[in-house]
Parts: sequence; C-alpha cells; structure tokens
Amino acid sequence: MMTLLLSLALAAASSDPASAAAPGATAAQPAKPVKPKKVCERIESTGSSVPKKVCRTVKPKAETDAANTVAAVPTGTATN
Repeated sequence: MMTLLLSLALAAASSDPASAAAPGATAAQPAKPVKPKKVCERIESTGSSVPKKVCRTVKPKAETDAANTVAAVPTGTATN
C-alpha cells in the first residue's frame, strides 16, 4: 500500500511542467551585478612593523587614458 502511494506521489511530481525544465535553469531571476575588480598592496610605513593593506578598484583603460590626457596639459607658466 505504501509503495502504491509513493509511486503515485512521484508520478504527480514528475508531471509538473515547472520541474520538466532543465535543472538549474530559472527564468525569473535577474543576473547578478558585476563587482569591480580590486587590487590590493601592502605598504610598510616608517615606525611600524605592521604593513598597511591598501585596496583600490581597477579603472577601465578608457577612463585612465582620458584622465592622463587632461592631466598632461600644462596649466599656467611654470618656471623650473
């Protein structure tokens, strides 16, 4: 009797159209946002034996090039 009930329950569960889709495929979930890539380095400061960890995000090359061209333009007259 238990075997009959178990087989009926399994048959009912397998006839569900949602479970017939590929396992792991969900249509309603949005994609996760992309995290920016971080680069960390250890900096040793004078007077301390404990290095300090400094992390920053990596900028795309286009942003870096634009920032360098603006910074490369001389402003005013400098005498060296």
